[in-house]
Amino acid sequence: MENIYSTKLVSRSTRFAVPLGILLILFGMISIILSSIDLSNSRSTISNNQFNQTTVSSAYSEQSIWPTLAKGIWCGLFFLAVGIFSLIAHREKTLTAMRILSFLGFVSMFLSLFLFLSSIIVFQRYIFEGRTNANQRTSMEQKEVIINVLLFVSGVLTLIISLILTIGSLICGQFCQTQNEELENLANVLHPPPPPAYSAPPHY
Repeated sequence: MENIYSTKLVSRSTRFAVPLGILLILFGMISIILSSIDLSNSRSTISNNQFNQTTVSSAYSEQSIWPTLAKGIWCGLFFLAVGIFSLIAHREKTLTAMRILSFLGFVSMFLSLFLFLSSIIVFQRYIFEGRTNANQRTSMEQKEVIINVLLFVSGVLTLIISLILTIGSLICGQFCQTQNEELENLANVLHPPPPPAYSAPPHY
């Protein structure tokens, strides 16, 4: 099968992209599942509030400038896309694929940072309300805390994975090569070395 990106092949190994890509796919699926449970929990809590229950859901933590509702779903979808592209980049082994992967890994780092920072908002709300003890929260609120703890851990681990993936793809994409290496490569292109000299066969 031909490469999708017909560019220069990388000279370094791209095996690191396979386990990191699989981990991103795994944590992306986990984030989607956890955020889906949290979203359904929020909807059921709002429905219960119509019957004069005092439960506070994560929907009330939603920020207009810092949107956090269903944060794990769209972050997880992006993690899935980056993980799948990591496997494609490993198969391609081209400079273009690795440079695109480095950009996607960089964006994934910011989304991971957003994921675990937005999970802290839920903890801050209970701290400000003075309900740090599990006995002071309802069962629905306790589920919300547990889910956001897991999303926090998922965001931190995804940040570490994305950081390693970005550094590795930058190295493979030759973003970190020195100026001397670039000049040497340019000199080899402009002035290729002469062909090897072969001794003439003896004449009898």
